[in-house]
Order: sequence, then C-alpha cells, then structure tokens
Amino acid sequence: MRFHRIVAGADGTRDCEAALLWAAEQAVGRGERLLVVHAWEPRVPYRAPYARQPAHFDLAYEQVHGDAALDGALTLVGDRFPGIRVEGRLVPGRPEFVLAEQARGADLLVLGSAAPLAGDGRLGAVVLSCLRRPPCPVVVVPPMGLDASQPVAVELAEAR
Repeated sequence: MRFHRIVAGADGTRDCEAALLWAAEQAVGRGERLLVVHAWEPRVPYRAPYARQPAHFDLAYEQVHGDAALDGALTLVGDRFPGIRVEGRLVPGRPEFVLAEQARGADLLVLGSAAPLAGDGRLGAVVLSCLRRPPCPVVVVPPMGLDASQPVAVELAEAR
C-alpha cells in the first residue's frame, strides 16, 4: 500500500529551506502530497534531580514559535509552488522521534543539513537518528550555497 506522500522537516531555520523546496519540487513532480512537520519540545531549564521544578512552563510561548516556524515553511513552499497539495503539522515531542513517526509508511522523508556549511562533516542528532532507523527512504539536502542555484540532494538511507 502506497501513501503517496513526502514528509519534510521544518525547524524554522534557513538551513531547512533548501530541503523544503526540494521536497516540494519532488511532490509536485510525482503528484504526491507534501507533509511539512515541525516538532517542538518544551525548553525546561536543567535542574538537579532534587531541585523543585517550576510550577508553570510557558508552553504557549513554545507553541507560538512552533506555529511561526511552520507558517514560514508553508508560506515558502506555497509561494514557490502554487497549487501544491501541502499540509502542515505542529507536533510536540523530540524532533527525531516525531519525524520518524510522521514519516512511517511515507514515500520519502526529506531533511535539511547544515553540515557542509559547518565544515566538519557532522550531520546533527536529528538527521543521524533518522538515518539509523529510517522509517522510509531518507534524503538529506544541504543548504543552498552562495554560488548554487539548486540544492543537491543525496539519498543516504532506505527503510528495511
């Protein structure tokens, strides 16, 4: 059974823009639906295990920033690919777990990586986690460089 959808992670940074645009281009070309996912988790201050935790976390603040990141991603995709079938999801949880769950059974999971710009080749915890146990074929797209007109995507892992 095919679900005919491509899942792309959106973290609200410019590093993910090339991945979002590449995923949108693939979705349009294949006639598939694009699901843009932004995962967020509350930023709880680290405390000693015996210290009292604050009684109130400002979850609304975290959700507002998540909404803004997701809205920005959907606007970017919609402006470049009018008429694309796209859905956005704001999901609480650790990004590596949320993305793997949302991409289970999808045709493709597309993630962005700033590794080429960092210069040290590291991919980051979220990308590495999704590559260790891929829920579907995974593509990692580097950000567009100053001299690149199109991002280059490399398929790194396939679900077993």
